[in-house]
Amino acid sequence: MERNYKKVESVSTFWKPVSVGEEIEGEVIYVDKDDFGLVIKIKSGNDEVTLPSHKVLQNRLNGVKVRDFVKVQFTGEELPKIKGNNPTKIYDVWIDAQ
Repeated sequence: MERNYKKVESVSTFWKPVSVGEEIEGEVIYVDKDDFGLVIKIKSGNDEVTLPSHKVLQNRLNGVKVRDFVKVQFTGEELPKIKGNNPTKIYDVWIDAQ
C-alpha cells in the first residue's frame, strides 16, 4: 500500500534577534517549563513566535501569564564572566498584565 505523507510544518517560529534595538511585541498565548526553563509563545501580528530561553530574558519574564501583552527589546551582549562561555544576551522587557 502506498502512503501519501504530508510534511508537518511548525506553526511557531523562534525569535532570534541579531541587531541591538530589535524588538518584538504581542500577546502571550502559551507559558510552560521544560528542561531549559520557561517556554513562552506570543502572538505577534499573524505569527506565533517562541521567545528565546536566554537567562536574562527568562528572569525578566518570570511570572508572565497567558493573555498578558509583552514587548521585548534586545539591548546587546555582555562578555562572559567565565572564559569559554557564550556572551550573555541582554533584554529590556515591558509587561501589560491583563
